[in-house]
Amino acid sequence: MTFRHVLSGVGVAAIVGATLVTASAPAAAATPTPGALPITYPISSLVDAPASYPSQPALAVPDDNPADASIARGAVPYDEIAPRLNSLMAASDRISVQVVGQSVLGRDIHLVTITAPETAAETAQQAEWRDEIKHDAAGAASDDALMAGYKVPIWFNANIHGNEWEGTDGVLPYIEHLATAPIEEVADVLDGYRLYFTVTNNPDGRALGQRANGDGFDANRDMITGVTPEARIIRDLSGVIQPTFYVDLHGYTNVLQIEPCGPPHGENYEYDLFLPHAYEAALAIEEAVVDANIPGNTYLTENGSATTTNTGKVKIPYRDIRSGWDDWPPIFTPQFIAYQGAITNTVELPLGRTNNAAQNQANTLVNVAVAELVIETSVDYVVGNAEALLENQIEIFRRGDAGEELRTIAADADPTTIPGPDQWADIWDETDVYRAEFPRGYVIPMGAAQRSTTDAARLVDQLIANGVEVSRATAAFTIDGVEYPAGSYVVDMHQPLRGMANVLLDEGSDISERVPDMYDISAWSLALLWGADVVDVGSTTDAELPMPVEAIEEAAPTGAVPAEGAYLELATAGAAEYQAVNALLDAGVPVSEFEDGSVIVAGSSRDAAQVVADAYGVTFTASDGLRLREEPSRGLDRLTVAYSGTQDDRVTLQRLGFTDIRLVTAATITSGAVDLATADVLWVGGNLAFTGANAAGAAKVQEFLAAGKGVAGKGTAVAAFANAFGLTTVTATSGTSGSNGIVHVADAEGGLLASYTQDTAFVYPAVWYTGLGENAEVEQTYAGDDTFVAGHWADSAGRSTTDAAGQASVVTATAAGGARLAMLGTSVNFRTHPVGSYPSIARSLYWVAGEGAAVVGPVIEEDLTEETRGGVTLPDSVEAGKTAHVVVTGDHEGTAFQTVLFSTPVPLGTQTVVDGGFDVLIPADTAPGTHRLALVTESGELFGWDDFTVTAAVDGETPGGETPVETEAPTDGSGSGTAGSASGDGLADTGFPVALPLGIGAGVLLLGAAAVLFARRRRIGVSAE
Repeated sequence: MTFRHVLSGVGVAAIVGATLVTASAPAAAATPTPGALPITYPISSLVDAPASYPSQPALAVPDDNPADASIARGAVPYDEIAPRLNSLMAASDRISVQVVGQSVLGRDIHLVTITAPETAAETAQQAEWRDEIKHDAAGAASDDALMAGYKVPIWFNANIHGNEWEGTDGVLPYIEHLATAPIEEVADVLDGYRLYFTVTNNPDGRALGQRANGDGFDANRDMITGVTPEARIIRDLSGVIQPTFYVDLHGYTNVLQIEPCGPPHGENYEYDLFLPHAYEAALAIEEAVVDANIPGNTYLTENGSATTTNTGKVKIPYRDIRSGWDDWPPIFTPQFIAYQGAITNTVELPLGRTNNAAQNQANTLVNVAVAELVIETSVDYVVGNAEALLENQIEIFRRGDAGEELRTIAADADPTTIPGPDQWADIWDETDVYRAEFPRGYVIPMGAAQRSTTDAARLVDQLIANGVEVSRATAAFTIDGVEYPAGSYVVDMHQPLRGMANVLLDEGSDISERVPDMYDISAWSLALLWGADVVDVGSTTDAELPMPVEAIEEAAPTGAVPAEGAYLELATAGAAEYQAVNALLDAGVPVSEFEDGSVIVAGSSRDAAQVVADAYGVTFTASDGLRLREEPSRGLDRLTVAYSGTQDDRVTLQRLGFTDIRLVTAATITSGAVDLATADVLWVGGNLAFTGANAAGAAKVQEFLAAGKGVAGKGTAVAAFANAFGLTTVTATSGTSGSNGIVHVADAEGGLLASYTQDTAFVYPAVWYTGLGENAEVEQTYAGDDTFVAGHWADSAGRSTTDAAGQASVVTATAAGGARLAMLGTSVNFRTHPVGSYPSIARSLYWVAGEGAAVVGPVIEEDLTEETRGGVTLPDSVEAGKTAHVVVTGDHEGTAFQTVLFSTPVPLGTQTVVDGGFDVLIPADTAPGTHRLALVTESGELFGWDDFTVTAAVDGETPGGETPVETEAPTDGSGSGTAGSASGDGLADTGFPVALPLGIGAGVLLLGAAAVLFARRRRIGVSAE
């Protein structure tokens, strides 16, 4: 695999002692405007609790929307919710409402709090007790005032799936009841508890009648990724509310379904404190629903089907679904919030959607009645067990802070040894036993030990946003025989949310042989999938970690731009670097890419580099630019990306900073609704097949490919496309249906992804490529040994882990017509979660794309040949320390040139042609003899040169009457304007920076640069000759 364009090279001997000069950015370049979607989001201030209760702002009332899908369902339309809440606030001092955020489409999301009025002092006391419960659990357990006075928080979340409407319709009448009922009926609840209601967590989906949010994502699969504002609101509120009991209201499962779940159970939970009350609460709800005998409701039969005959049972997964409805991943709101010490249940309302409008409305009436009963019974259960539930929550936090080993319930456990109710014991067996081993901590190294500092900083911010305590080492330290620098991050596992910390950072377990199938994903480790190196250290029972640390609320800034350097290089190890590259290209800044994936810009683009460094935390390094002369490189183009696929593809591209993207289908290409010819590259994220009425669109694709435009994509879809259009031949095989998890991969040495290699990836399922055409190159394979790290991958003929081992997971090819192809077999952007795989997407897109404006390499003395001589006329001789008049041949009035003195190379600044020439000062310390003066254009090309003789300065005379130690930066706009970039001898950096420090040490530094070049060439295995 080679680049198309190689700039002319020079031998190392010629480089030694040479001076290098680079050009400034083109005049058209603008200040970058960073446009990438964020990948991480801090906790929002909108979720901050009020200073006292009630808090009753006037809620904005949306316009009437007769198209709201809730109406046809017989449910409350979104536009009626705010007016109802405003009316209740006008009538009652028991209700408070906050707007805790907005949906994707800008609809307000409301949090209702019901409690007895509180003064500011009383609210502050509640907050103090809440924090004591989490951060001083041992003290809270013995704090009598807290145990007697803390208002136990109960939280109901409704309508996270937009077309599961009735949770909202169930909470609204219960809110009204608590807000307006005679005080004697509700005083105990109001005085002793806070009840929280997210009335509709997904208002866009509610109004549109779709499960997903307005961006197409399922927010109830997003709790650790946070791509959706709806999920982030729940994430952020979980730490503020710190619920003791939480219910997520869903639908529809034909018969009412109430968690807890069947196996596999999340291996980081304190299950002995969770299960007894979670199961008893489910039984209490079941009993209440059965006793109510709501007309039209359904019940569970012995064979698992639904009937309208009251059988005395509804569905409880722990009891009734022993496989396929599990609490293994923390991606659902109840499974996430359980790490806050809460008892949590997903409740699925029974009656679903039909094609009959009248039946739908009848179903809604039944579901609302069931939902109200679920809510009322849940509150009654908490009231009846408040002390025990609060003690459980405190104990969960205490165990975490103390660093105790995780306790398990043995398969044959004596229920009398487990605190709390014991109904669970008759069901529990060896299939329920899962247990994590906690390390003493996790270290996220910084400095040279870290693969990607930007990925590491992003990971730290994501952990903090999820409630995990992270600290930063204030000095270097050694642990397990490894030395880590100051500034490395530490996750001490002696913390209240140790379960959350471990479920996010641990690699997980391979459970393929323990359960036949899974409800959803089975591995997700941020340590393995978010691009940063993370090291687990010690065991939870070890002594205190051996390093001084400071608590942090966010990662330290990582962006930097050196003040000097003729060029600036950027290693593209993480997603942030590609965000920066795209912002620079959007602004018209030339960017060139080397074969190892690193990029380079002219030093005169320093201001633009600083903007993206500040925005994305990327670190540029000073460069002499010699790599442009010695290594293959190519200018990157600002890409217009056509893509097929889903919201995963769209948002990942936007997160990478591709700001011009266009969704295409076979139909829109065929009809011309999207003009494929205007795109630079095609990303095939979903099937793009041209058959039947869309067959004519294939001709447009062929024209696109004939123009040399490339294709990148993922999975089986891109393989099918490659075969259909003759880009290569390939057989794509996918792993067992439903299989998913984390795999080991190996990048080919010197290949597309080899420079910033990662050895793990996510698959759902894995896809591997065989039967490859002669033009194909394997860039990455699934590891031959230890292929599967964590997750669930059942064996099946030809599709198992052993079949995938050693097979190609990334393939590139160049078709006969020049179009390039990159096929990625891992699930590089599944639900946007595998952030560490983002660079492989960007790298592939740039590799298949055409070239853009290249960064011009430095001018060196060997460029001054007889062929390039001319365009410049100088006096035959000039005294050192005096000015020489330079005559520029041709009409170049007003043109700025960089002047460089060779052979003792010295940049003499930027001069502008006036009346056919300009004066330039020859430094006083210039050695007598023959020298050459070169002019370099704004674009970095050699304009011309001439030689002349320098004579010694006259003794006793101040040379030229001037002190040649500083040259004013030009005021005509020709300089870069970057502060702090003066060259080593005092000459200002005027927009055409000098590559290396000048003076005695220059030759030594250049020798070092040559050695580095040789090392680079050996590493990437490419000759520049």
